[in-house]
Amino acid sequence: MAGLGRRFRQLCAPSVHRINSRNTYFWGIRLTSSEQKCLIPGMTEPTPDQIEKLATAFERFTRRFKVAEAAAVMQNSLNALDIQALLFIDEHPECNLGDVARHLQVALTTMSSSADRLVRRGMIDRQRPEANRRSVALTITINGQQAVAGYLDGYRASCKAMLQALDPVDQTEFLRLTQRIEKYGV
Repeated sequence: MAGLGRRFRQLCAPSVHRINSRNTYFWGIRLTSSEQKCLIPGMTEPTPDQIEKLATAFERFTRRFKVAEAAAVMQNSLNALDIQALLFIDEHPECNLGDVARHLQVALTTMSSSADRLVRRGMIDRQRPEANRRSVALTITINGQQAVAGYLDGYRASCKAMLQALDPVDQTEFLRLTQRIEKYGV
């Protein structure tokens, strides 16, 4: 399939796999026979065709969300990292630069550059807490909150468009299945 790399397909593949007739692995951990019996009951091995269809659907979902993200980015002249940083800072008031960098899995210097851009654009403030003058707390400003709201509105519009394509019974089933997958930890 064009556009999808091998790694993406591997991520869509089942997390339980058999190396030989004796050894079953779950997320790279070898399971004993009693542990194997505890796996989700009724779980079946997906076919290559099912995996391919799921990969195609996820590629299209991802594209829709990237379009929503791009609209928010263009409106506020922010890059994707800056948007993600704003989302984290909005959810974690008075976090520090290291918290954001760890969450986004970027280098501290990269996060520092992002924070500099966001401060210059009036999206976040840096403040020194009284309890620890060596630390710097990041807080979102009204401009930053508006950018976050715009991004989330676009994201929700994409979700709404996907759900509108389904009848009410399918909407309920789709949400039930996606929540089940989310709980499974994929």
